[in-house]
Amino acid sequence: MTPKEISKEGFAFPEHTGYYFTPTQYHLTPNLALSPSIITLPPQTTACITGAGRGLGESMALGFAQAGAGGVIICSRSTSELEEVAAKIRDINEDLKVTVVKCDVSNEEEVKNLAAVIEKEHGRLDVLINNAGYLDAGWQPITSGPADDWKRVFDVNVFGVYLVTRNLLPLLLESEKGLKTVIGVTSMSSHWAGHSIAMGMSKLALNRFVEFLAGEYGEGNGGLMSYALHPGGVKTRMSQEEGKVPKELQGMSKDSPELCAGMAVWLAKEPRPWLNGRYVAANWDVDELEDKKDEIVEGDKLKFRMVV
Repeated sequence: MTPKEISKEGFAFPEHTGYYFTPTQYHLTPNLALSPSIITLPPQTTACITGAGRGLGESMALGFAQAGAGGVIICSRSTSELEEVAAKIRDINEDLKVTVVKCDVSNEEEVKNLAAVIEKEHGRLDVLINNAGYLDAGWQPITSGPADDWKRVFDVNVFGVYLVTRNLLPLLLESEKGLKTVIGVTSMSSHWAGHSIAMGMSKLALNRFVEFLAGEYGEGNGGLMSYALHPGGVKTRMSQEEGKVPKELQGMSKDSPELCAGMAVWLAKEPRPWLNGRYVAANWDVDELEDKKDEIVEGDKLKFRMVV
């Protein structure tokens, strides 16, 4: 088999998933070009990361600290976890201003409070990463599983993303040109149908949401850059919970969370209009991705469309 037909783990991904969009993929360590210790952000860069108490959110928060951000706002439903992450951030850069905010992204009053805290304590926002998510006990028929579990997925993964983005957009749009970035953490499950997985359906909605953002607030309408970022197959506490993901699929979660952190910093460093409103995978080689600029724009690739 060719590299495009089989992955290093011995499992062939369908071509439509975009897994092999760049000939080179990364799993354990990022491409050197994505190392947050090498990528230097403008010192005033201020980023807000939801779901930052552990896992991917924690890794991205630390990545922005390593890249020289001036301020990081971390939020989740657990302040004890956030305080641990904040301590790690301060160990990396004691001059960085880190703010901890307890926030359930599906609660409008708590989201409005998040926006107020950011404006009061930082006075600016350059990067928003919608990382908070909820995973249902999927991989089962629609008639199985609790309906409330299904609803909670959309409350967090869709409505929560909408609420946070809606309330933080005014601050983002006031940012200097080139620093207005929204990243939504998506999932490869958004490419599949065949199992009633609310997660995959919610992430499909997120993919389209970032495209709408680019259309409404992109070039000529505010300069906002928005991306749907697939973090790779990362083993997180949520994905390892009993009944959430079949054990045979859990074994495929071998990617490092640092891949996602590096890609998030790379996306935020400068405007990339040729990727605006599109799907990006943390496993991809960014140099090879850059080489595909014209192909992406001319073919309007990395977006979700119906085949007719």
